[in-house]
Amino acid sequence: MRFETFNGVASFDRKAWNIMATSACPMMEWEYFYCLEQSGAASPQRGYQPRHLALMVGDQPVAVAPLFVRDRGWVEFGDGGLLELLTETTGYPFHYGVVGTIPYTPVPGYQFLQRPDLDPGLTWRALLNQIDALCEESGYLTARLYFVAPTAHQLHALAHERGYICLRSGHYLWTNQGYGDFEDFIRTFKSSRRTKIRRELRTLRDLGYDIRMQPGTAAPETYFTDMFRFYLNTWEKHMGPQLQPFLNEDFFRLLGQEFRHRIQFCVASRQQQDIAMAIFYEKAANLFGRYWGALEEVPFLHFATCYYYPIRYAIERRLVTMDPGFGGEHKLHRGYEIIPSYHYIKFYGPTERRVAYSVINKIQTYAAKGKKDG
Repeated sequence: MRFETFNGVASFDRKAWNIMATSACPMMEWEYFYCLEQSGAASPQRGYQPRHLALMVGDQPVAVAPLFVRDRGWVEFGDGGLLELLTETTGYPFHYGVVGTIPYTPVPGYQFLQRPDLDPGLTWRALLNQIDALCEESGYLTARLYFVAPTAHQLHALAHERGYICLRSGHYLWTNQGYGDFEDFIRTFKSSRRTKIRRELRTLRDLGYDIRMQPGTAAPETYFTDMFRFYLNTWEKHMGPQLQPFLNEDFFRLLGQEFRHRIQFCVASRQQQDIAMAIFYEKAANLFGRYWGALEEVPFLHFATCYYYPIRYAIERRLVTMDPGFGGEHKLHRGYEIIPSYHYIKFYGPTERRVAYSVINKIQTYAAKGKKDG
């Protein structure tokens, strides 16, 4: 056995990668990484240098850790700004390291991949050992694994065993409790909430909105460029026009070429014009909400296109879960629950590791004292 690094999935055999990703979430598939990398969204210029690490038997990959070398900690979501804080307060470049992540995708789905007939306990241990060697040889101060998939039990256990510290954050998830239809789901709410949801949907119907799910395989090419336009509207509304968006039009165009078999759109139209759109990825029995936008500010339209109609679709298709995306406490009032997401960081260099642990211990002490005083 030997290790080989790939500076992008374009040089990695697509079929071999996807065989290893059979049980992984759709964003771990070759096509999704390809769209991110080829569009330039995940590129060295944006702080993502692909360094995918493969375990090879002969000339065949049997396991792979999708990795990126990063020279910054921004836009990683999972550490809550910890690495930027450590870098700023200590002067050590802790943000410079190897990162296992799905760029710009704060969804608990990252994992190492391996051929289905192999034991991940062996292949993933070998990959983690090689990550140690890579960091020590290259002078990287950290290795990070963000939003590790809850089903990747071996990776969680091995990360603890290999000296990674564990960080935890909250994430929203809807779980199908065997609902017969959408009304069955609504009946689980208190009377006032049921009335509110029905009123919101009725208001949109009375305003003339037609809301529907549209599979990516049947979507016109314009849907993908339109989705970028909607995404950009949302970005500029919340982030401002001065800050460059994470994703670009090429990314959405490539989704239409490479990934449409995993896509569902939720489209809201009025008078034959598409006013709002949300994009979802579907695999097995799981639906993942990613981006949305609207041309007009319409009350309740966001809730309908991002939550109610996708949940209706999930119930009709007998899907098990629906991940609505990052943030938003309003999700708790619409049938979602908070579940933990796990992230792992390992520090390298004896002095740097000691300094990092010292700062982290102080942060934890202050946090515990604040809770006690509160």
